[in-house]
Amino acid sequence: MDLRHLRHVVATARNGSFSAAALELDVKQPIVSRRIRELEEQLGVALFDRSTAGAKLTPVGEDFAIMAGRILDDLQRLTDRTQAAVQGRRGRVVLGFYKSLSSGNLRFVLRRFRENHLDIGLDLREAPFVELIADLHSGKLDVAVILGDPDRCPVLNTMAIGTEQLMVALPEDHPLAEKPFVYWPDLKGEKFLTSHRDPGPDIRNILIAKLAAPSDGPEIVSLHLSRESILSLVGAGEGISLQCECASGLTGLGAVFRPVHDGNGATRIGYIACWHPENGNPALQTFLEALRPEM
Repeated sequence: MDLRHLRHVVATARNGSFSAAALELDVKQPIVSRRIRELEEQLGVALFDRSTAGAKLTPVGEDFAIMAGRILDDLQRLTDRTQAAVQGRRGRVVLGFYKSLSSGNLRFVLRRFRENHLDIGLDLREAPFVELIADLHSGKLDVAVILGDPDRCPVLNTMAIGTEQLMVALPEDHPLAEKPFVYWPDLKGEKFLTSHRDPGPDIRNILIAKLAAPSDGPEIVSLHLSRESILSLVGAGEGISLQCECASGLTGLGAVFRPVHDGNGATRIGYIACWHPENGNPALQTFLEALRPEM
């Protein structure tokens, strides 16, 4: 018994004759008759009553045709699922990112991806930069979203996925809070609070690049605190903090946010997606296509 036998039985049962089944299966009528006869001889039972009016299932044949139809349906579902996985329409993607990126536009992109790709599971992992890169190499992650330029991870595949404005968080009563935006020179002499966690080190590098001079540099205090705790300290007047634009949605902490400008306008910071060049997960390509135009 093989799948051809099952298909011939189901087609004959559906059409009520060997000739009509042959038309459906695009084979000659004797082939259908022979296949069913082979099956009946193997099982030792008649599946159809033959007559000039056609072929009618016997009671045993009715039960067999039902089970055969279920097997063929299951096989078709298995085939469809496999093809969907190969084509990237089904599967699983593991995404890593900094905790500070869990809000803002990335959250919107992930929600819409889940709505549009119900058959692709999306697992999220928050981790520092070093862990994200290590997990990409070990295969624990399919893709990571981090701050930086595409050349930041030279041994990985990278894709620029957009930028955000750089904002300065100020106490509500700070003199700069009255301005719609601030320039980098306005921030000279300020005490900056940054997180020891990512992207704190990236923010620190930006501050040094923008504000350091041969004779002095910015005062930067690195704290083992969350972004929310640092913004609470800002609200309490303990200092100011440079933040990505997505942080500006955090309210009730006593801090206000203002864009930071240079001579060319708003200062922006880039985001990239990174993945291992040997990652063959088809669902990853679907996710990258969804991510590409959004951020």
